[in-house]
Amino acid sequence: MQISQVNLRLMILSATMLLGLLALTFKLGFEQIQRHLVYDKQISNQSIRLIRSPALRGRILTADYKILADNQPNYEVCLYLAEMRLPGNRNRTLDHIEHVINTIALQIGRENLTKRADIIRHMNTQPGLPFTAFFDLDEREIARVNEIAMNFKSISIVPQTARVYPYGSLAAHIVGYARLRDPSRAYDRKDFFYYISDYSGVSGLEKAYDNIPSSNPGDLREIRGLCGIPGFQIAQVDNRGFVDQLLPGGEQPLNGNSIVTTIDFHAQDLAESLLNGLKGAFVLLNADTGAVIAMASAPTFNLSDFSPRPNNPAIRALFKDKNSPQLNRALQSAYMPGSIIKPLIALAVLKDGVSPSATSTCTGRFEIGNSAIRCTGIHGDADLRYALERSCNSYFVDFGLKLGFNKIRSIMEDAGLGRSTGIELSEASGQLPDKAYHRSAFGSKWTEFSTGLVSIGQGVVLTTPLQAALYAAALGNGGKLMQPYLVQEIRDKDGLRLYNAIPTVKSIMPVTQQQLDIVKEGMRRVVSAPRGSGREANVDGIEVYGKTGSAEVGPRHNRHKNTWFICHFRHHGHSYAAAIIIEHGESGGSTCAPLIASFISRWLDLKTSSQY
Repeated sequence: MQISQVNLRLMILSATMLLGLLALTFKLGFEQIQRHLVYDKQISNQSIRLIRSPALRGRILTADYKILADNQPNYEVCLYLAEMRLPGNRNRTLDHIEHVINTIALQIGRENLTKRADIIRHMNTQPGLPFTAFFDLDEREIARVNEIAMNFKSISIVPQTARVYPYGSLAAHIVGYARLRDPSRAYDRKDFFYYISDYSGVSGLEKAYDNIPSSNPGDLREIRGLCGIPGFQIAQVDNRGFVDQLLPGGEQPLNGNSIVTTIDFHAQDLAESLLNGLKGAFVLLNADTGAVIAMASAPTFNLSDFSPRPNNPAIRALFKDKNSPQLNRALQSAYMPGSIIKPLIALAVLKDGVSPSATSTCTGRFEIGNSAIRCTGIHGDADLRYALERSCNSYFVDFGLKLGFNKIRSIMEDAGLGRSTGIELSEASGQLPDKAYHRSAFGSKWTEFSTGLVSIGQGVVLTTPLQAALYAAALGNGGKLMQPYLVQEIRDKDGLRLYNAIPTVKSIMPVTQQQLDIVKEGMRRVVSAPRGSGREANVDGIEVYGKTGSAEVGPRHNRHKNTWFICHFRHHGHSYAAAIIIEHGESGGSTCAPLIASFISRWLDLKTSSQY
């Protein structure tokens, strides 16, 4: 009886085990036969990675096709860390990697800037990609590294592209600079397992045309920008995440478009050379189109300090410099205009029905209540043309008071002052005469003395050099305030023109040609008359219509003059306008006028020579 019970239990146990084995066998068979396609797909997905392929950035060129921003091969020393693993703990591998990098540095004569933390970070975040140890190798260094690579596995020289600026500081404020995009902040970072970064614009045209959005249908900004569209490669990786092989498929990147600016290379070079050692700005426009031919700001900086590899000490020094070399004074600084505002006041006087022969007696100062505004001399009975020629403060204060605040503000607004011009780069808007602003800024109400000051470009009125040049252009082209622009064309990688700028009239000053001609005659005498305030701007064979200016700025104990000259002139059927400001100058006539004369004569000589 006991034996039978034991046998029964054994039989039940055996049957249970057999059923379990049968169930397990069935399940394994089902997984292998029925589900293997699903698992194969999952395994395949786990081993496939997308590698981002950056597009080649477009160029930036001058109007005469000198290259201001370009790409060049950049040879890098890369280490494949997966092949450098040594048995034992991780520190042993790290020691070996550092030894290899130190050996390369010694052989090519470079400082080893790689930190152990950089290697660890790369191993943790990008284990499948090569680690870059050195950049920008020359031919000698490439030969040395190739010799070292014979003794150490896992060393490779990899060609990349780097953003370069062939002319360094030339047009630096216009071109701006680009730097490698931070992958952690990139909009498409999540689209790729391995992210190879490209360059992103930081300032200037590099930023303005980096990746042009398409928010305004029909606008220029529908066109793809400098940065292009990235592609991708499909890679198969091993179980450690290292790239095993590249697979067919993927997409080629779509390279960025190139920008042809309106900048004339020789004009820009001359403008910057004239400002060398000074603090100020210069703008030259095509007065009929609004195209910027030259735009210089001083002091300036070297774009090569930012790319292909940042020169960090130079960059730190740049942004600590109290003279603000990175500031584009032509666009981003607003100055009191001083006497360059007087042609506008003269137009307002004529619009008000005053005869150009009407005079004001200048005794060297103009009394307003208990205060007085000094003049530049004693001019006696001065009419409008003579007042412009000699820059007589008394005349313009006298007639400015008769005009009143509203008419003065109106003519300045008509000339485009106090508002942004709409040029492609960041700019200041300036400041129109404003009673509310005067009260908030100075804590006092507007008075007749305030009106007298703005009549000669002092007090509450600010303009940028670009605005001044546009206003000078309007005086010369019949009163048309043009839309300024820096980009003439956009072309694709094959040279196909995608965009061509069309000159645009923003507004027309509400003045007659007769009124403009009267003012222009006064401006001609500024330069051509023997005692004209801008006689130092006289150029043989060229009729220059100009106006000097200076404005006292700063606290009473530390005042200085910002000096101006604006003008327009014609040459071979083309009309040009210019504005120059020099901070801490002596006067518009002695500081700025000679610089304008030098620029015009040298530039026009170049235009008519074989160098153009």
